[in-house]
Amino acid sequence: MKKLTLILIGMLFMCSCQDIEKSRNYFDEGVNQMMRKGDFAEAEKDFSKAIKHNKKDPELYYYRACAKFNAKKYQEAIPDFEKAIEIKPDYADAYFSLGRTYSCMHNSDMSCYYYKMAEKYGRPNLHDLLKNCP
Repeated sequence: MKKLTLILIGMLFMCSCQDIEKSRNYFDEGVNQMMRKGDFAEAEKDFSKAIKHNKKDPELYYYRACAKFNAKKYQEAIPDFEKAIEIKPDYADAYFSLGRTYSCMHNSDMSCYYYKMAEKYGRPNLHDLLKNCP
């Protein structure tokens, strides 16, 4: 019985590692699509595939949101930035990017809120963006 339990635990661990490896491969391809080729739609698909294999990595949601943002799909980017923050509540870059997203949508109240949160969690050099905030 002990041997069977150890085998099952080992199999679960291997599956988990393989999923993370698959996720990383899709992530790498998404970064390649987004950064090198400027193909934000393909990058978004790759990041979605990465998320299917690892739903707990905030970076995957963040980068998918960035692909959507760069494709000017601002409203669609918001839930992914928020999910990244839900997983990692001190994710300064996600707060900053939400601020930028709301700024592009001409919502200065929300933009200021997220810029302030980004500053709180360590994002530097926000003075110019915050000078018009209450």
